[in-house]
Amino acid sequence: MSENRKPQPAPAPFSPEDMARRRRRSVALALVLGGLVIFFFVVTLVKTGPAILNRPL
Repeated sequence: MSENRKPQPAPAPFSPEDMARRRRRSVALALVLGGLVIFFFVVTLVKTGPAILNRPL
């Protein structure tokens, strides 16, 4: 079955524009994920309220 397969050509190397676009997308994704982490942390603190300071250690 695999004898009839043709070898696939190697993918073309990325151009500098493609690499810059990939980097911008990665930075944007990192900023969005970081923002979500901070958002969930703040929401968690707000939901616990002032009682978080009166807990036993």
